[in-house]
Amino acid sequence: MRIGITDSILSLPLHVAKAEGFFVKRGVEVELVRCVFGNRCITNMLDGQTELSIAADLPAVLISFTRNDFAILTSFVSVSSDVKVVSLRSAKITEPSKLKGKTLGYVKGSVSQYVLDLVLVYSGIDPATVNLRAIEPENALAVIANREVDALCLWEPFVSRIQSELGAEARLVPIPKLYTETFNLMATHAVIKSKPKQLERIVLALKDSTNYIQANPDGAKALAVKHLNIPFSLINAIFDDYRYRLSLNRSLVRTMEGQARWALREGHVDRALPQPDFVGLVYPNILKAIDPGAVSLQ
Repeated sequence: MRIGITDSILSLPLHVAKAEGFFVKRGVEVELVRCVFGNRCITNMLDGQTELSIAADLPAVLISFTRNDFAILTSFVSVSSDVKVVSLRSAKITEPSKLKGKTLGYVKGSVSQYVLDLVLVYSGIDPATVNLRAIEPENALAVIANREVDALCLWEPFVSRIQSELGAEARLVPIPKLYTETFNLMATHAVIKSKPKQLERIVLALKDSTNYIQANPDGAKALAVKHLNIPFSLINAIFDDYRYRLSLNRSLVRTMEGQARWALREGHVDRALPQPDFVGLVYPNILKAIDPGAVSLQ
């Protein structure tokens, strides 16, 4: 079973499950396929390159406007501070209100686009008064180092890598916590129908993994350093922001409904399209069989 995973500390439970042998323990062979960020992971899955993918809620929302042949099996981590705004010190952006008139980088179709819009609106800034530039996350360091943008809205560990490389020239802009992000395991309906036992074993391995992270934070941090290629000091500084546990909550559905309204309002999807049924985008049966208390969709 191939699982598309992102370059993010949010992917840590997958790395732990692989490294600690939890997939093998549960009787399933898994290949982790790198795809940088969630939108690509889901697209690769729908194109048949993988059987499963992991991604934040927003990419699933945007894709669900045109595809409804996949579902979320479980969330496995939540965080309110993964997405950050990092600026060049020379840009003199000391607070969100200073973003006005600046050139800001974001990743289209990702939570960075959503969070940046939330921050601008919350700060009373008309998006028309900033120069928005879509970037690819793997190019983020070069884009800001070359001063092509004044600031970037991006997730970890890309932000920590920028801080590490640019040193004192990099500055975190203190933004409010306006959004709690979840990372989710997804599969196509075809795979859910044809390989239910394998999916159950993968979710069981993820439960083992999240339990391990909670009980062995130092071991989990060491694995994060190894697989994400960022210094221990940076991992250690952000590690406690992440809550690793399996869940499927009503709050996930409400968040996706709000994101869909935002996407329609801002024209990020065709405004003529109907809003998807996000209750139908969640497949709780596997998690409910494994851990009934982790499911609360009513």
